[in-house]
Amino acid sequence: MNRQNKNQRFEKNNAEPLAAFPDADTSVYPRRDEPTTLPSFPDVEGGSPAYPGDDEPTILPSFPDVEGGSPAYPGNRPPLVPPVYPIIKPGLPPAQRCCRVRFFHAAPQCGPVNIEVGAQRVVSNLAFGNFSSYNCYGEGFRPISIINARNRRSVLLRKTVPFNSNDTITYAIVNNPVDGSLELVQISDNFCGSQMGGFSCLRMVNLLLGSSSLDLLLRDGRVLFSDVRYKESTISRRLRSGNYTFYVSNTPSQIQPRFVDVEMDDRSVDVSDRYLPGYGELDPVLSFSLRVRSGLAYTAYIIGQENTDEVQAVISAF
Repeated sequence: MNRQNKNQRFEKNNAEPLAAFPDADTSVYPRRDEPTTLPSFPDVEGGSPAYPGDDEPTILPSFPDVEGGSPAYPGNRPPLVPPVYPIIKPGLPPAQRCCRVRFFHAAPQCGPVNIEVGAQRVVSNLAFGNFSSYNCYGEGFRPISIINARNRRSVLLRKTVPFNSNDTITYAIVNNPVDGSLELVQISDNFCGSQMGGFSCLRMVNLLLGSSSLDLLLRDGRVLFSDVRYKESTISRRLRSGNYTFYVSNTPSQIQPRFVDVEMDDRSVDVSDRYLPGYGELDPVLSFSLRVRSGLAYTAYIIGQENTDEVQAVISAF
């Protein structure tokens, strides 16, 4: 599949949502002859939750572990992931006068690390799944060294990268999928415009080691992002404020996803087994819930190692 065709899929707006993911022994959702409460999405200025009920997330099913795990019993709630807000040290110059840089440890095969920019230690003992604070650097090329924090001597990676004024960047530390060595992935944090019109925006970054490509779906089957490859960042999509549940799934081998307007569409469809018409077989990796606030830009980092219990979503918000 070429990249042009992939990009064209984001322009399609006729998807039919998903309603059920039956387990081998137990249906995740109610039986076909039982009524199912479907989500509704408020108007732009409504400010109420995206789903019926109070401000708490709707109780939704979660999938079993990748290795099989326990059944996805009805009533299980996917974990509500609290967003990680940026740490900006006091006294930093305005972003227009420097390049703001932070680091994110997303390498499951690597222990805690120290990080040096030039000859300066800027991060100490950064553990897997954690962000550093932002630091401000002048424009130019600078060497970055990733050092084993346990023995403080082993240099795991040394790379020279460009810093440009007015940029805000997250450098993700990841494992090479072939030999496990460390790499740096540059992710721009200037990804969502300031004029969001009362909405929020969301993007996805696939840093799941061993994955081929991933999709992100809402609980009713609407596809937000599809065929997101390892180390790839998506464009952003607008969301209304409220409580959402997301499913991360391996991209079907014969992909025919249909995208819909996340802000307006509230249709639903009954689905038997783990198959979505027009999409293909569903192969869920994890599920999580998120309380979305208007005016914020969210990034869902999918990290860990495929086929292990280390798969998780880390949500960053600005």
